[in-house]
Amino acid sequence: MFKLSAIVYFLFCSLCYSDSVSVLFLGDTFFGSTQKSTFSYRTSPLYDSSLSYDRFFENVASILFGSGAVICNLETPLTEKTRIISSRKPYIHTADPDSAVKYFNKYNIGYVNLGNNHVFDMGTAGFEQTTASLNRGNINFFGAGSNTEESIKPLILNKGGTRIIIFGGFEYRPNYDTLYHFYAGENSPGINMLDTIVLNERIIYYKNLYPGSKIIIFPHWGSNYGEVNERQINFAHSWINAGADAVIGHGSHTVQQIELYRNKYIFYGIGNFIFNAPGRYSAAGAKPYGLMLKMIFPDTGTEFILYPVFTDNKITNYRLRLLNETEILDFEELYLKNKFKYSKSSMDSFTLNP
Repeated sequence: MFKLSAIVYFLFCSLCYSDSVSVLFLGDTFFGSTQKSTFSYRTSPLYDSSLSYDRFFENVASILFGSGAVICNLETPLTEKTRIISSRKPYIHTADPDSAVKYFNKYNIGYVNLGNNHVFDMGTAGFEQTTASLNRGNINFFGAGSNTEESIKPLILNKGGTRIIIFGGFEYRPNYDTLYHFYAGENSPGINMLDTIVLNERIIYYKNLYPGSKIIIFPHWGSNYGEVNERQINFAHSWINAGADAVIGHGSHTVQQIELYRNKYIFYGIGNFIFNAPGRYSAAGAKPYGLMLKMIFPDTGTEFILYPVFTDNKITNYRLRLLNETEILDFEELYLKNKFKYSKSSMDSFTLNP
């Protein structure tokens, strides 16, 4: 019944927005599909090896298929390499490249951000296999590159006459610089280090180069299961002041504060998408919520459709799902009520309007 009603709903929405452009943003994504990973769903008693990756996607597949462009934060290298970047790094991620690309293609995920704290877990060799695998699957990546200049280059989408420019990157953390060497250099590969001065210059440059374009910042930042910190707020406000149209953050593994600043939305953290680690929600006192966040660009402006999802794998048996009736009321009370102009749909989603 749910699957049928979901299909009807998304067909209806497609008709409503037939002249619009949509981009769906997904949070932290990690299949955990190799034994080298510190956390692997294969080591969990909940894992059933007879099932395919489809189980991870099945409850949200209609949302993925009902979106124009789909972008996730790929928080793992896609590699079979076994040499980790540093024995001192506490959490190591890897994922099987063939399986990851296969299911990204199957479920309409065509773009990934690599600017995060895990894509170099297997060093340069692992990063190079990651980008080669993505290229073979025709999956575009941004947020990392062969040098500083390549790493900061944005993803540029041209959809239905709308140009959407998306920057990815990872906040500066000393250990990732001096111990793990994650950040790109003038002549060395790495991830884009978020720098407000440099990024603000790029925002202004692209706004002047492409008048009428939409610029989105997609940063990896913040503390695990934590509240928004002052640096996040200062960075986000700076980017909006420079001309960005929205900030959509990730990295906290839980939904963080939403803010309307100068009539532009800032989603400080959209939490996890499919992230196959057990998680520490209960121990951290954090809500096991994530957001699948769709931006729609009709002629009248920009709308945001929020699909809150439940991400505690210990409860869902690694099956991401939409929030139930009780959870959706809790989400609304925590993040939306008496804060923004919004409407609620019958499919447990919300639409925000500036």
